[in-house]
Amino acid sequence: MKVIDKIKMYMSLREPQYDALSYLESISAELDYKSCSKEQAEETATINCENKETIKIDKEFNFPSFCFSMATGLGKTRLMGASIYYLYKTKGYKHFFILAPGNTIYEKLKKEFHAFHPKYIFKGLDDFGEPRVYDGENYLKYSQIALDEKSKNNVEIFIFNIGKIFNRGDVEFKFHKYNELLGASFANILRSFDDLVICMDESHRYYAPASKKAIDDLKPILGLEFTATPKLSNKNIIFTYDLAKAAGRYLKIPVVVGRTNTGGYSDKDIEEMKLKDGIKLHEERKKNIYEYCSVNQLTLVKPIVLVSCKDTNHASEVKKLIDSDEFFEGKYRGKVIEIHSGTGSEETEENIQKLLTIEENTNPIEIVLHVYKLKEGWDVNNLFTIIPLNAAKSDVLAIQTIGRGLRLPFGKITGNEQLDTLEIVAHEHYREIIDDVRENPIFKTRNLDDKDIEDIQQVSIESIFDNKESEIQYAIKMNNIKKSNELLKEDNINNLYASYLKGFVPKKSKEVNTGFQNVSLFDFIDKTERIEDEQVESQVVLHEQLNKSIQKDMSNEEIQNKILSKEEFKNKIAQFAEKNIDIPKISISFNTSVSFKDFNIKCNIKNFENEKSIIERYDLLNNKLLEEVEAISLAVEDGENTLACMLLDAIPEFSYEDAEYIMNIVNQYIKHINRDEESINQIVRRYGYLIVEDIKKQIYENIIDETEVLYNVEQDFIVFSGFTKHIKKTDGEINFRKEIKNKNEIRKYIYTGFKKSYYDKVAFDSDAERKFAVILEEDKEVLKWVKPPLNQIGIFYKSGKQYNPDFIVETDDRKYLVEIKNRIEVDSKNVKEKAVAAIQWCEYASKVDGGKEWEYCLIADDKIKLDNTFAFTKGLAENMGDENNG
Repeated sequence: MKVIDKIKMYMSLREPQYDALSYLESISAELDYKSCSKEQAEETATINCENKETIKIDKEFNFPSFCFSMATGLGKTRLMGASIYYLYKTKGYKHFFILAPGNTIYEKLKKEFHAFHPKYIFKGLDDFGEPRVYDGENYLKYSQIALDEKSKNNVEIFIFNIGKIFNRGDVEFKFHKYNELLGASFANILRSFDDLVICMDESHRYYAPASKKAIDDLKPILGLEFTATPKLSNKNIIFTYDLAKAAGRYLKIPVVVGRTNTGGYSDKDIEEMKLKDGIKLHEERKKNIYEYCSVNQLTLVKPIVLVSCKDTNHASEVKKLIDSDEFFEGKYRGKVIEIHSGTGSEETEENIQKLLTIEENTNPIEIVLHVYKLKEGWDVNNLFTIIPLNAAKSDVLAIQTIGRGLRLPFGKITGNEQLDTLEIVAHEHYREIIDDVRENPIFKTRNLDDKDIEDIQQVSIESIFDNKESEIQYAIKMNNIKKSNELLKEDNINNLYASYLKGFVPKKSKEVNTGFQNVSLFDFIDKTERIEDEQVESQVVLHEQLNKSIQKDMSNEEIQNKILSKEEFKNKIAQFAEKNIDIPKISISFNTSVSFKDFNIKCNIKNFENEKSIIERYDLLNNKLLEEVEAISLAVEDGENTLACMLLDAIPEFSYEDAEYIMNIVNQYIKHINRDEESINQIVRRYGYLIVEDIKKQIYENIIDETEVLYNVEQDFIVFSGFTKHIKKTDGEINFRKEIKNKNEIRKYIYTGFKKSYYDKVAFDSDAERKFAVILEEDKEVLKWVKPPLNQIGIFYKSGKQYNPDFIVETDDRKYLVEIKNRIEVDSKNVKEKAVAAIQWCEYASKVDGGKEWEYCLIADDKIKLDNTFAFTKGLAENMGDENNG
């Protein structure tokens, strides 16, 4: 019997764990890691990995390192144990360094590497013997003297939290210094082993440069990386088993929970609903689990709830609510804990211990509140409900959020829907999620026996000046050039090139610490992005690295290769001037004075329904409604006072001096509703914001204002930067003239072949946009156009939101902001508000542009025809003049 088959049998490995181990075996059988080169390892891994794709190990690692990308809950730690045993039995390796990214995972791993623990990582491997385990607290007890012949047969495990092994101000481990107890530095002891294997749990957390350097300094012969969310830069993945494959087989099925009839409620109301609805479902779940355990004579499983909070203050407010007598009659007082940076060290340590034992019935905790602290490492089987109070729609479905609750409490799919699902309470995003679920790769596979989900890849859409040439952009800004065609004047070219070269010359050493100078600013941005989620590296480390990088000698080959010659620089500037449309960056402000007229208020809301709300539970994988449950009603204490306060907050022109005016308006309105006090309190709780909007509209119709519009040119022309896009991995890049069959998939493609576009590659949101681009490319009157990336123009509409037009077009005599909209959306309030802002922006841009007039065009998608010219097409635009005047 093969070694991996014995491991599967002894450790009861799941199919994905066994498959992952099989790929490691196929690669390792052909390599001697003690002597093979990284290139040999890459070649062998490419041939033997799951997808037969080219394996590329990170350039900062001087040793082979392979990544397992597996969904949270599949047992990555168990796979780690199986891999260690395999390398011990087949290669004779005895030294393994385990790296943990945070305290929760670190504490968990320390326990699970000891034989007495119920989740012992080597459970079932009776011929392995208990390894000697050292960690960040006891490693000084390690002694080379103890390595006598008798103990040399033991496998040695070294477990360290990355936060414990970095020093402030450098990238070396704390144990790099000589220690008398050890007779050497601990780092040198590790380096002395010719069989050191490093296992990186949640390996995506170590892809910052300093982390990789620290790992490489240990001189391991092999690295094994384990993660559910690999970095896009990971090219060393030898096996993948994601959530879409695992859910319903080895993991719970995610179920999104929404509530009907929520119109009119405030965000705070929705938040309270989510909490109460989530706990109500939790109560039902407890009954079902109790019944299942009793019938099957199993140890009782205690279900728990995870609540994601916005910040530490918010978590404290939520805890106070749950601990109150009013919340389910005080049933959950003392059964909730907070996990975040705001708790004291003793309280945090106590709560972490409660987390680690939360599956035990002797632990009273049923509700866990966290603020971005439990994304990884908290591995429990009894989490059934997640209530994200802090999340945007994308965060609700994030793998790291739902991954906490995917493990199966009974080790298998039971067939009982209540026990095999994870509920995500997402009222405010419920319908959006249902609409989007077909496009979400996490939930793409409904029937788990169907083919795998389609692979996607991230591509970079580069500006004319790519990210490596940010010094050019800086030079343009520093020389105060008003128009892009002025860039080509000889004097300007000379000045620009001089500024450009200065970007590569560090300031004098005495000036280094006064702030980040020209070049270091861009280096800083680049480095910061690459260290975005490295939590343990201090700003001191980053600052020191930065200063070292900017003080490199000018003879440095890398910098010399980066600098463009003057001719290359001039060509780059000419390319930009040819493609760029001069778009001024304008900020608009208003100077307004107001007063209010007395008037008789009306109630324009015809019907205040007070029907019960229903909680819906929706199966995301199988696309079906599972259950409907009646929800709890909400009410305010004093409807009249609540409305008055809301009105004061809603109208910025109001002050406390207007209290009498406000109360008079509110009293009139409540009389129109004509209900008893209890009903009024319920109506205000539910429809308060709609009522305020109704009143607010009438007040603004009777307002006397004198407004002066002020505008300021922040930048004479915008230099658009690059951006990223996710597209199909296979055939995701096509010519813009090609029409795809499934128009709903257009966002999965990037289009090429343009001659007039600012960007060589363009992404579209609809086929109508693609057709419009064809019109622009073919029309001789169109000089150039750009599909601007998000949030780089600076057009603002209601509530300070940024508006991004679909196209900017330049002809011989004009410039245009163009919006392509689905016919059914043309008359929507949101579209009209954006149009008003765009028309106003064009008015001011025309004044400061110094040449061509700006014009706004809103064109319905049914007006886009390939055989029409741009002039004819824009002539079919919607008449938005009335909106501007209004």
